[in-house]
Amino acid sequence: MPDPRRLLIGSVVAMLLLALTVVFAAFYAVQAIDQVAIASETERARAALLVVGDAPDAEARLRGEFILDGAHYIPAAALADKEVSVPVPGRAEVLAWTPRRIGTDMFYHLAPLRLAACAVFLFGVFLALRKLYNLTRELERRRRDMADLATRDPLTGLANRLAFEQWLAETGAHPVGLLYLDLDGFKQVNDSMGHGAGDELLKIVGNRIRGLADRDDLVARIGGDEFAFVRKGPIERAALAELAADIGAALSEPMRLGAAEIATGASVGIAIGNASDPDLVAAADAALYRAKALPGHTFVFSEAA
Repeated sequence: MPDPRRLLIGSVVAMLLLALTVVFAAFYAVQAIDQVAIASETERARAALLVVGDAPDAEARLRGEFILDGAHYIPAAALADKEVSVPVPGRAEVLAWTPRRIGTDMFYHLAPLRLAACAVFLFGVFLALRKLYNLTRELERRRRDMADLATRDPLTGLANRLAFEQWLAETGAHPVGLLYLDLDGFKQVNDSMGHGAGDELLKIVGNRIRGLADRDDLVARIGGDEFAFVRKGPIERAALAELAADIGAALSEPMRLGAAEIATGASVGIAIGNASDPDLVAAADAALYRAKALPGHTFVFSEAA
């Protein structure tokens, strides 16, 4: 998905380049039309000189009959900047006049209309670009929302199994401590109080575990009543044991489900290793099953830890 701001900036730059192209093309078109008009008047002036000759009213006839604006005889050195001239046969003077620059005249006459048309066109393009920009932003927002939904547990708001696996893969060879949790007595809550109460219990548990996480930790709901807590290392066994004890204490606090108040706990399996180690999760899971076989809420380290 392209970045909306880059798309907008690129579009504006393209519009400016297009506008500059039109301006330069118009400038060269005006120059070309003016040159053709001046060349035509020059040929007409030469032909007119042959007709009027040395008549006393030559200058008036040149201006009136041959439409040479301001036609007059002057020394060549006295020629004004915007005038053009042709030599007068048999005289030391030149015929000078102010030529009609058709392209320039058209430019000045059409300038207001052209500017208005350009303004309307640019405003339309601006509206289209703005709509495209907003649409691109909306698509990008929806893409992010979909990506977040794909990696977020809808019940607890924690990361889901997919996000958990992606996090481990992206962390790579960095050492981590992995705690696998399984709630004690969750099935009895579902059976006796209903799945609604079970869902509410999972939400409370998720919030309590999240409250123990640092900024770089990952807390995920793997599925059912299983949770994962990953802390980046290097980390010692004693620190992980303290964390597991804190989680057990947090989950042992009474939880209110509707009119009832219950206390639960969790069994925890702990493994230490590189995040990319394919055996890390299996080791934590095996430790969890050993912990569940023991009485009470306890935690067990994997054999490799």
